[in-house]
Formats: sequence, C-alpha cells, structure tokens
Amino acid sequence: MNLPDGVSHFFDRLTDEYTAVIQRCFPRYHEMLWALIHYLPSLPDDMTIAELGCGTGNLSVVLAQRFPKATIHLNDISSQSLDQCRQRLPQESRFHIVEADMCDALVRLSGLDLIISNIAIHHLPSAAKRQLFSQAYASLRPGGVLAFADQLCGATDHIYQSHLQQWRRDSLAAGGTEEEWQMWMEHQRRHDHHDSLSNHLTWLHDLGFTNSDCIWRYLLWSVIQARR
Repeated sequence: MNLPDGVSHFFDRLTDEYTAVIQRCFPRYHEMLWALIHYLPSLPDDMTIAELGCGTGNLSVVLAQRFPKATIHLNDISSQSLDQCRQRLPQESRFHIVEADMCDALVRLSGLDLIISNIAIHHLPSAAKRQLFSQAYASLRPGGVLAFADQLCGATDHIYQSHLQQWRRDSLAAGGTEEEWQMWMEHQRRHDHHDSLSNHLTWLHDLGFTNSDCIWRYLLWSVIQARR
C-alpha cells in the first residue's frame, strides 16, 4: 500500500519550513495536537507507541516529552523529513525511525499500546484507509488505542465547500499567502483523499474497535480515537 511518489517529493521540498507553513495554513494546528494527546486514556508508562507518518517530528517531539519511558516507532516516506525528525529527538535507543509506508511499517509491529498519527492518513484512498485500520487493529494489544488527527470531508458537498472557504479565510488571516493556499489546494487535488466522519467511524466499528469517537473538530480538521 504505497503512497504516490509525489507525496514524498512535496514534503521533501517543504521540510525546512514545514512547521511555519502548516501554522499559517491551519492556525489551530497546536490546539489540534493538544486534543490528540489530552484525550488519550491512561496507558502504561513504559508503553510501546507507533507514530504513522511522523514527518519532521512535530508530534514526535510531543510524544517524546509526554511519555519519557515509552518506546516509540516512527515512520515516514519522506527521507528529508525523517532526517529533521531525527535531529529534533534525543539520541536514545527507545526511538526507532524507519523510512516506510504506514501500513508496511505496522505489519512489522505487534503488541502496541498506542498507534497515533497527525495529518497523514488522508493521503490514502478509502480502501487503503480500511486496510491500514485493519492492520492497526491487528498490531494493537487488547485495550490498545488508535488516535489520529486528520482532514475529513463533510457529510454533504455543501458542508465540505463551506469548510474549505472558511479554512482559506483563516489561513489568509494568519499570514498565509494566496500562493501558499493555491499550493496546498493543488497538493490536495493531486494527493489527498477526504472521507466523511461517519465513514471513518463505521470502518472502525466494523473492524471491532470500541469507543470510537470524534473528540475534537474544526471544519475538516478532526481528531478521532478508538480502542481495540
């Protein structure tokens, strides 16, 4: 289940300025990261975590600080993003970083306490998302948690287009430029696959996940959590 080469090339080009660009693109980015971590249930201090699509390490750094005894497996398809992620993390044996597709990385892991992802899964088409969630279920221990922040479409096209219009206004008000906005929209047209919240929750339920919920949402940006 490989992502298109264009996805890795896009993020390779953005590596050095990704954090600043994403904050202009989505001004509530840090609030979303807070929700992703804040709503996690109690998990073992020495748990094992897999972060899918870690990019330059914005979430990775938070995980490393929040869970100092955890073993953390990280993957991404952008080699340049992974290089920056490595530089931002302590040189400790508890971090395992691999250049790999999300599902391929999960196949190698089992008994995980937490699988977590930040704005990466929407690069997969619907069928590939279901495949990833199925592998996540298999790789988690009983009671383990799947949590991810991502972009979802609305239940109707009218809602979805309203989300996009407000997102553009927010981005420009935060200092983003029309050029940056068009860059994101071109990337979205080429590489993003936005599915509805109801589809995500149905897929998780059908696979056997419990307590599936959208715990935070602003426009199409959403945080979903489920338990094995």
